[in-house]
Amino acid sequence: MRVMVFSLILILALSAVAALIGLIGLTLVVARLSHRLPRGPFPHGEIRMAPETGRIARALAARLAKAADKNAVQLLTDPVDALAARLELVAAAEASLDLQYYIWQDDIAGALMLGALRAAAARGVRVRLLIDDNGTAGLDRTLAALDQLPNVEVRLFNPFPIRRARVLGYLSDFRRLNRRMHNKAMIADGRIAILGGRNIGDDYFNDLSSAGLYMDMDVAVAGPVLPQVGRQFDLYWNAPSAIPARVMLGGCAEEEARAIAENEELRLCSPDASAYAAAIASPEPGKRILDPDAPNIVAEAQLIYDHPSKIHGLLKGRKLLWEYLIRALGTPTQELVLITPYLVPTRAGVGYLRRITKAGAKIRVLTNSYAATDVPLVHSGYAHRRKSLLRAGIELYEYAPDAEARLPARLRPGQFVGSDIRGTSPFSRNKLHAKVFAADRERVFIGSFNFDPRSMRLNTELGLVLVSPEIAAHISDAFREFFPERAWRLRLTRTQQLRWSRPGQPVLKREPGVPLTHRIVLWIAQRLPIEWML
Repeated sequence: MRVMVFSLILILALSAVAALIGLIGLTLVVARLSHRLPRGPFPHGEIRMAPETGRIARALAARLAKAADKNAVQLLTDPVDALAARLELVAAAEASLDLQYYIWQDDIAGALMLGALRAAAARGVRVRLLIDDNGTAGLDRTLAALDQLPNVEVRLFNPFPIRRARVLGYLSDFRRLNRRMHNKAMIADGRIAILGGRNIGDDYFNDLSSAGLYMDMDVAVAGPVLPQVGRQFDLYWNAPSAIPARVMLGGCAEEEARAIAENEELRLCSPDASAYAAAIASPEPGKRILDPDAPNIVAEAQLIYDHPSKIHGLLKGRKLLWEYLIRALGTPTQELVLITPYLVPTRAGVGYLRRITKAGAKIRVLTNSYAATDVPLVHSGYAHRRKSLLRAGIELYEYAPDAEARLPARLRPGQFVGSDIRGTSPFSRNKLHAKVFAADRERVFIGSFNFDPRSMRLNTELGLVLVSPEIAAHISDAFREFFPERAWRLRLTRTQQLRWSRPGQPVLKREPGVPLTHRIVLWIAQRLPIEWML
């Protein structure tokens, strides 16, 4: 009797599970069929260049004349200066503004940029805003209102057809939605562009975010490379995956649009926002990006990027940005420096780096520690490769979350690779986000590419390779002058055990900032077949 009851209960339980699985499957099928992506063709767009008599062109004329057939480059390491540069270019633009970002946050920095774009459009500047739809959380109505303004067009790249419950989109169309446009670029009047690692949000420009501030790097460039940057933007803007916002988000009533703008104005009136806006509006002498005496470096520049068809898995082999990057940087003979927040080298990557060290070049790597990373799962793809990297002769440094609180007296709080962060200290948390590679103290890559499978195979990426001994030496020297105080250096003992060390602190035998429960989760994650998507 008991056996029969148990069998009946088991049958009912299995039937319930099967019914639940069937219901979920049916829901996903219905969701996918009822929320199809709109198909074009959509209006074709092209970069618009302001005349040489324009304000930006005049401001750049002297430095471009000195650069001759090369490019005028400015490093933007200070986050306050990085946002100030963007706002200055938006305010100076007379013909066009073309912006391409992976994330646009609904916060102070995001509101400042949106307000500046509205003002530019109101004076007749054509504004094109292309955002990967994975990074538009909470902005549907704001973007719909922006898109309705004269001279403004917004497009969402690889959008989610289901707007409210995006997780259903992932479940029903994972292969497509798992691939994202990770590019970051802004072009003003077709004359100058800012590229690098920063998205638009408080995380990248100030300490107003509860998560803290990313340590990052952008580069402003003007010169012969600009037409390439413009063609890259147009290629993505006109790609089938770039869907007009009005098609995805619908219209926005005038009353609703007015309320959205008023809410943004109220947010920008807060004490924190006002203080930050004041810091941006009061740059130090020579800090404005269009100042005639603004420091710049003359360099050859090559733009490298993935074709947007990578989103559909159609890009292979030598056509991937990773392959372009290897060819552009060449085979280092003396030194290779890698700064990457997310390091998932894979077995193939470790082999590639080992071959470089065997040829006699020194490799130094800076990545996030577990305590500093904002994506703990990615750390699992790196942690089990550390010993292999160290055995290959590679120097490993892990960025510490308390770096700013432990700087030596000779450095001011907020410095990153020798630049001062104005008005944003102290920080509650620090996270590395810069993606910078330097080869032989001569060639440098600055862009959106992380040293991980996601950047290599799944997401589209963008960046500049500069032939600039000055910038390359600056990056290389940071490992001697700045990073030792900001990071744990990893070493192996004779018994192949990991050790973490920082100047003036005891050597640690266990990975800092990783509680026991997290170590267990990381141990499990390292054994799952997920490395390909980290």
